Amino acid sequence: MTGTLAQNVFQIGFVVPDIHKGMAFFKDKLGVPEFLFLEDPGLEDETYLGKPAPLTVHLAFGWCGDTQIELIQPIAGVSTYSKFLDHNPQGGMHHYCAEVGNYAQGVKDMESRGFPLVQSGRHNETRFAYFDTTGVIGALTEIVYLQPEEKAFMQTLKHKK
Repeated sequence: MTGTLAQNVFQIGFVVPDIHKGMAFFKDKLGVPEFLFLEDPGLEDETYLGKPAPLTVHLAFGWCGDTQIELIQPIAGVSTYSKFLDHNPQGGMHHYCAEVGNYAQGVKDMESRGFPLVQSGRHNETRFAYFDTTGVIGALTEIVYLQPEEKAFMQTLKHKK
């Protein structure tokens, strides 16, 4: 990671009860040109509150300029996503995300700042972790190490019109 964590923020994540309605909103009302929709992308090694927590989600990724929009619809399993919808049935902003070059160091850095790890997992070699910053800013903080191939693919989506 170069610079501060804030310099590497690139994503805002929303948990939604209906991912197709969420994609339609961002496309039709805000002009997001395209979404990559992943029906159950096959996440692995998921944890929630320090325990194994398999989950099923639908994901969608699109770009608003330099900001990636992630939409998450929880399907099965207990997670920060399902708990969020329990408290916010209409959905809403769940997290913001910063990319890190070293996942283990990023986790250590966030925990050393006093923010507990609440959920983690991976997709191939891409690893993600959510930290409880809700008491400070009302949303979670996510760090992600992006597998180079996944990062390159996401960048191709960014430049589609």
